[in-house]
Amino acid sequence: MAMSQRKRRFAAGGNAILVSALVVVAACVAYLIADLNRVRVDLSADQGSVLLSDTRTKLAMLDRAGSPVMITAFSGQRGKKESYFKDRALLDLVEELDFASQVVEVHFVDLDKDRLTAEKLGVTDYSTVVVQRGEARVDIKDRELFRRVGSGAERRLDFLGEQAVARAFAQLTADNHRVVYTLVGHGELDPQTQDLGGLSEVAAVLEQDDYELKRLDFVRQTDQPVPRVPDDAAALAILRPKVPIPPLEEDLILAYLAGGGSVLIAVDPGTPVPSLLGRLGVVIPSGRVLDKLLVFPYPDRPVPRYKGHRITKDLADDSMVTVVSSAAPVQPSVPAREGIRSSIVLETSRDGWIDRGGEVKNGQGLFEPEIDGAGPASMAIALEVSSDSGLVKKGTARVLVSGDADLFTNGLLTEGPGNSSFVLNSFRWLVGDDDRISVVGKPASVRRLAISAEDIDQIRWLALGLGPILVLLLGAGVWAARRGR
Repeated sequence: MAMSQRKRRFAAGGNAILVSALVVVAACVAYLIADLNRVRVDLSADQGSVLLSDTRTKLAMLDRAGSPVMITAFSGQRGKKESYFKDRALLDLVEELDFASQVVEVHFVDLDKDRLTAEKLGVTDYSTVVVQRGEARVDIKDRELFRRVGSGAERRLDFLGEQAVARAFAQLTADNHRVVYTLVGHGELDPQTQDLGGLSEVAAVLEQDDYELKRLDFVRQTDQPVPRVPDDAAALAILRPKVPIPPLEEDLILAYLAGGGSVLIAVDPGTPVPSLLGRLGVVIPSGRVLDKLLVFPYPDRPVPRYKGHRITKDLADDSMVTVVSSAAPVQPSVPAREGIRSSIVLETSRDGWIDRGGEVKNGQGLFEPEIDGAGPASMAIALEVSSDSGLVKKGTARVLVSGDADLFTNGLLTEGPGNSSFVLNSFRWLVGDDDRISVVGKPASVRRLAISAEDIDQIRWLALGLGPILVLLLGAGVWAARRGR
């Protein structure tokens, strides 16, 4: 009998051990599967922990290239009030970059403790990020990663680290530094002007992709024996000339196109139209584009519809609106020119039209068939000009014609959520950087619970002290209740 009991106990104990071992093995297998198939979900209101589409596009380019990329982020100075926020923001970013790419390797270094790594990389400043790819290297300083906004009690830090790192990726992946020239001398928009009608913000957006915006004045061009578009021009922008461009200068622009150059031409209603557009098979009818679907509360801002071009594909996928202001209609000539393939980039809805004046109701124009042009009306078209056109001698020239020059100005660049992306993607398409085309996020503040080390100590002691006290009080209450029965 005793032997039988021992066998039953041994069997029960062995069964318990086996079940426990199987549970442990199952838990380990589940952990390994979960570790190999991680899923991250950002439930924050501003999606602050999700990498921007533009960053993911650049990481995909790095992955395709296959060359390892090393990111070394150095901590902030100990004891400083902002150090914890800076370290937390940088650490979150580099971990997300590491998770999103197969070739990116990240290290977060305490500058106060690991002086050897700092000396090896020649880093002496706190909150510095070093991005390396082979022999190429980009150093990102604290002032590029963080921006102080406000004053007094309202003063805060905005984290711009992702934009800065994405700019470093662009510099590491670019075959060469791109220069985009803007024609001046005829009242065009100027990249050096910082008011609402200038292009300084566009220059800053292009700089993030390692593009440089330079002025081109044929009359004052002293570095060339004969005026011409410089050899290093990746594209030429002609943005709303206020007077007609002289025929000689238009010939210089056509000569640039003949070599496979790329040109952006933007006009506004009522401004002079470069005559070279006629040779490219583009017509700018009189009037302005209107639509029943308008950006509230503006009567002259129709909401554009994207037409599936590469420039706007990602914008359409993300349902991001591009805002235009008082746009002129842009149409390909009929019949189409041989050797020129035109694609509509922006157009109105079916309820849009070309307004040429007439009746106005509640501050908005009305479609009058006898004087207005029927819609939908296009506001931007893209051209690919081949040698069959007789205008190009080699390769294929790209031309983008926009009926709204204000779209590229400081005043309108931030008006629409898709404006920065549309402008930057337009230049990316013009220079042939199609792989870079993506939605561009603008710098935004990071909403985190910025807790200092002292705050964490206070919370820890509150938890350690208040928790046991609450347990004692609860126990005393239970004891008193039972005693009173």
